[in-house]
Amino acid sequence: MKQVAINIHDVFSSIATKYDRLNTILTLNIDKLWRKKAIKLCDIKENNKVLDLCCGTGKMIALECKAVGVDTEVIGLDFNKAMIDVGYTTLNKSLKNYKFNLIQGDVINLPFEDNTFNIITIAFGLRNIPDKTKAISEIYRVLKPGGKVVCLELSKPELPIFRNIYNLYFNFALPIIGYLGTQDKAAYYYLRDSVNGFMTKVKLREEFEHIGFDNTEFKSLTLGIASLHYGIKPLYE
Repeated sequence: MKQVAINIHDVFSSIATKYDRLNTILTLNIDKLWRKKAIKLCDIKENNKVLDLCCGTGKMIALECKAVGVDTEVIGLDFNKAMIDVGYTTLNKSLKNYKFNLIQGDVINLPFEDNTFNIITIAFGLRNIPDKTKAISEIYRVLKPGGKVVCLELSKPELPIFRNIYNLYFNFALPIIGYLGTQDKAAYYYLRDSVNGFMTKVKLREEFEHIGFDNTEFKSLTLGIASLHYGIKPLYE
C-alpha cells in the first residue's frame, strides 16, 4: 500500500476550514455520538478543571464547557494555529456564556504545572503524536491524583466480515472522498496510514498501565471503528 511522506502540520493547516464538514461526511455523523460517549465516560463535575488535547476545532471543548458550567474555564491545546483559529470562530458563536481558552502547544511538553487537571481528553489526536509514550507521560504528570484521562481514537473493527468491508472503504474510498471534499489527497492518505499504523487497543491499554494509570480499559464503538481508552491517576504513588 502506498505510503505518502507529508508534513502533519501542513496537512491540518490545509484542511482546517473543511475539517468538521469532512468528518461529518466521512463518518456519517457518527463522530458526534462518539464524542458524547467520551464526555459521558469522563463523568465531568461542575467546576472541574478540564483540558482537551489536540483540541482541533473545539468539538470536545463545546461539550466540556456545558459540563463544567459557565463559571469554569475549559482549556484546549493544539499544535496547529489554523485549527485553533477555526475553533475560536466556531465556539465564539455557540458558547457565548461559557469560558474557554485555546492555546497552541506541544502535547509532549505541556505548559502546565504538575497535578493541575481533574479531567484530560484527547480525541483523534494521539496517533498523530510521534512520541506517544512521552505524550501519555505528560498527561499523567498534569492530572491531579484521582484525575481521569479519556482518549477517543479511530481503531480497526474486530468482526472479520465487517472488517473486510470497512477496510475497502477506509483504504480506498476514504482518500478519494476526502480529496473531492478538500482537494488535498495527501491529507486523507495520511489519515488512512496513521490509523493503519497505530497501536492496537490492547497495546494502548498496556501503554497506559506502563505509565502508571489505574483502572485502565477500553470500549469499542460502532463495531470497533473507534474506541475509548481511559485510566485514573492513583491517589497515592
